[in-house]
Amino acid sequence: MSFLNPILLAGLAAVSIPVIIHLLNRRRVRKVVWAAMRFVQASIEKTRKRSRLEDRILLLLRCLLLALLALALARPALLSNAGGLLGQSKVTAVIILDHSRSMGMSDGTSTRFEKARRVAEQAVDAMPAGSASAVFLASDIVQLPIPEPTLDLNLARKALREAPLTDRSSDLFPAVQKAVDTLQGRLALRREIYLITDGQAVGWRQLAEIHRTLERAKSEIKVHLVLINEHEERNLSVSELRLASGLSPVGQPLRFQARVVNHGRNEARAVRVSLAVDGETASDEFNIEAIPAGSSRSVTLFAKLPTEGFHSVQARVPEDRLPADDQRTAVVRAIKELKVLLVDGEPGTEPRESEVFFLRNALVPVPADQAAGYFIKTVTLTAPELAQARLDDYDAVILANVPDLGDGTVRGLESFLRRGGGLMIFPGRRVDARFYNEQLARQRKLLPAEYGERRGQADQEANFASWQDKNYEHPLVSLWNDPAAGRLDSARFFQWLELKPMPAPPVTAGAALGASATAGKTAGEGPEAGPPQVVVRYQDGTPAVMERAWGLGRVVQFSSTADTAWNDLPVRLSFVPLLHRAVGSVVARQDEGLNIRVGERFLRRVSADYLEKDVTFFTPRRPEVVREVRRVEMAGGWPAVQFDSTHQAGLYDAAVGEPALKLKFAAGADSSESSLDELSPAQLATLRDVADVLPWDSSFSLKGLVEKARTGVEFWLPILMLCLLLAVAETFLAQWFSRSK
Repeated sequence: MSFLNPILLAGLAAVSIPVIIHLLNRRRVRKVVWAAMRFVQASIEKTRKRSRLEDRILLLLRCLLLALLALALARPALLSNAGGLLGQSKVTAVIILDHSRSMGMSDGTSTRFEKARRVAEQAVDAMPAGSASAVFLASDIVQLPIPEPTLDLNLARKALREAPLTDRSSDLFPAVQKAVDTLQGRLALRREIYLITDGQAVGWRQLAEIHRTLERAKSEIKVHLVLINEHEERNLSVSELRLASGLSPVGQPLRFQARVVNHGRNEARAVRVSLAVDGETASDEFNIEAIPAGSSRSVTLFAKLPTEGFHSVQARVPEDRLPADDQRTAVVRAIKELKVLLVDGEPGTEPRESEVFFLRNALVPVPADQAAGYFIKTVTLTAPELAQARLDDYDAVILANVPDLGDGTVRGLESFLRRGGGLMIFPGRRVDARFYNEQLARQRKLLPAEYGERRGQADQEANFASWQDKNYEHPLVSLWNDPAAGRLDSARFFQWLELKPMPAPPVTAGAALGASATAGKTAGEGPEAGPPQVVVRYQDGTPAVMERAWGLGRVVQFSSTADTAWNDLPVRLSFVPLLHRAVGSVVARQDEGLNIRVGERFLRRVSADYLEKDVTFFTPRRPEVVREVRRVEMAGGWPAVQFDSTHQAGLYDAAVGEPALKLKFAAGADSSESSLDELSPAQLATLRDVADVLPWDSSFSLKGLVEKARTGVEFWLPILMLCLLLAVAETFLAQWFSRSK
């Protein structure tokens, strides 16, 4: 039998109480001999033996009553080898079902997740009548279809059958911790956890914490770990897809970059990668000759966006056993026209002397007779004219050698950035570095860096600096990691200003909502300014170009001029694509939220006309309409569309109000979920210390395995009933023995 020793010992100690009371109440008398006593002596001797017997019977009943009561509180149970006679003890359990992306791996007939659901139902079927079970769904978060153990096991079966497979990544520790917390402290003889997963190593990244948690609960909770894994050897995935052109004009060939990863054990050969727009026939294909095991390859593909607005672009590789990662979707907003305001800080006496001469020609790199039809439109103003300009008429503003700005202009630029405009700044000999540092950097937090000392000499060509020649990490310049794209380090810089990065703003809860959530703040508040980022460096490692997000916009800050006064970058082949990518970066800032990670919140600012309107969403794997309960609501001072249930990767469509505003966005899964790495033998040995590890196969039967280890029936209730009978008997006998004789 199994006992709770402290309770049992305390109860047995209480048995001595009636004995002590009996001994204390024994009457001590002094013998006095008198003549008449001899007549009753015979009667007393006759009844004495009967009285002693009655007292001892009552004492025995009282001691037995206390002993049985202590035994009942200890909840004794028969061992499993005897449990077959009386049935099994009730179970209080938590079933943890892994529904992360890797569970979608198929053997050609069914997925791991489908098998896992069947095993989970076996766990419910194996529970004796009167048992209770909770159901948790585990990925990188814990979802709770049944948060507390329920006696309705049919409800648990229903929750398991309806559990959805997601594209979320996996981390099993939160689910294990939640299960242990749920079971600890419950008055149940048998407490069990069933964890059903595929044994992918990435899900056990917190193995040490899982082991410690289960070790502490080992004496109270039995853990069954079922591993469903066919040891797959091959898997290709599209781990990344992004627009590499910078700008996305309608009808123009756009450059997209896709990365394909070979997660398999062997080299993959002749891998075909295709690119399609809006689900139509592939617009471009590329054949990768070979991808070694554990390696990746990036490919460049081209597509055109047919109309203005939102479009989905999808890269694919041939389908394998994990079809979910054989494709990746991105959403791009096609633009029909882009207006750029050039602010000339030193116009000169002829066009070539203008500070924006090279900017104007690089932004519109077509003959004069074709400029009217080109999608980028430029307008040039002088610095004094900027104060009267309506900035909302433009998508981007470029300041070239502008000495300083008035207070009204600075406030206008703040509002422009807050609404999603882009700002680029080029210095020059007329720039007042003190103004930029004090007003735009320190007070307004607009700039990613302060201007420092002037370096080099512009009037000589013998000594110069160059930009880095490899390891371009920022998306704005990552194109030049491909040697076929040309060289970014060919430009020579004879003079420049130091860029001293501004400190990163503090991270707040409001900032976590995204760019739209920060709109509407007052000037200079930390959450509006994103962390400064280095775009490209000089060969000595010092920053040459920096950027930072601000509101819904972005600021890009250069360290040298936009003309050839301090460098020869404007006459290099890389200047046009660099400038286009920079303009695309500042303009696309408000569209960054169109491509999110699986599980992240989608948040998009919309016009105030749609406030309190209904929003209808179409999700990637469910063709039916999913209607959000909430409507367009205020977020960070602006009406915004929000959607939290981004558990699947792929394209999401949204329709807002009437007439409907059509939106698209895409969620991309964590590429680590495509890994085939499994738990090592050493890791499995660690888990066997705290859990019953059960490898799955086609003949797997969970019911038979758990019943062998399960404790048999509890019999505390019959003991409690016997205690009640003894109490009734003791009361009756006490009354009977005390009657007049």
